[in-house]
Amino acid sequence: MDFLSLGVRIAYQVEGDGPETLVLLNGIAMSMAHWNPFMKAMGDRYSFLSHDMRGQSLSAKPKGPYSLELHAHDLKRLLDELGIAKAHIVGTSYGSEVGMAFAILYPEACSSLCIIDGVSELDPVLQAAAESWKTAALADPRAFYRALLPWTYSNAYLAANGETLRAREDAIAALPREWFEGFAALCDAFLDIDLTPRLSSIHCPSLVMVGDEDILKREKFSRIIAAGIAGARLETIEGAGHASVIEVPERVARSVAAFLEEVG
Repeated sequence: MDFLSLGVRIAYQVEGDGPETLVLLNGIAMSMAHWNPFMKAMGDRYSFLSHDMRGQSLSAKPKGPYSLELHAHDLKRLLDELGIAKAHIVGTSYGSEVGMAFAILYPEACSSLCIIDGVSELDPVLQAAAESWKTAALADPRAFYRALLPWTYSNAYLAANGETLRAREDAIAALPREWFEGFAALCDAFLDIDLTPRLSSIHCPSLVMVGDEDILKREKFSRIIAAGIAGARLETIEGAGHASVIEVPERVARSVAAFLEEVG
């Protein structure tokens, strides 16, 4: 399904019919379909709303600039379109950063916040990684995908999923040029991140999760977020790299479900 946000076509889907809504926010190179194993593991207690942000996959890819705040505004318009007054926000990586921006801008619409492998600021290593991804995306699709791998997945996942990853590389290589231009615009939005000074304005129950083998958005960033949001809980996902939602969706779902059960 599609809707228009300021004239930009945004693709979205709603799964399940539970009384409470979980909004699932993509990582920078993800699509809605990546959430399927997580939703299956969560069961039928919730309704799930996912969408490809402007610049991603099935949504339109207008020229930038984009921003985390612009994505948050798009999400609020989508919730209004669907008549959803309040939702639990679950985001991974780029999506978790959009989730924090949303919780800051629209506190009345945010029942809780789950931040998975996210950051609220940059350091030189993370900045260099994002800049290299953008450059590779605009230069060569296969080089781009291979550049993502060591930053994204754990040792165990890389060792066990060689055939799957080769198939994904082929799929990435077949994407149109506009996909990579959209990705580059998303990278620019990420490189402008400066959420740490505003974390104290997030007041909803918050869970901060990070893979213990995440070498991209390392645990130090999650500790900054957990320290900045009053009452936030920090949880480490053992044996997971940066893409923990893809690597261990059942484990992530268990933690999210337990958190939501606790906060009511």
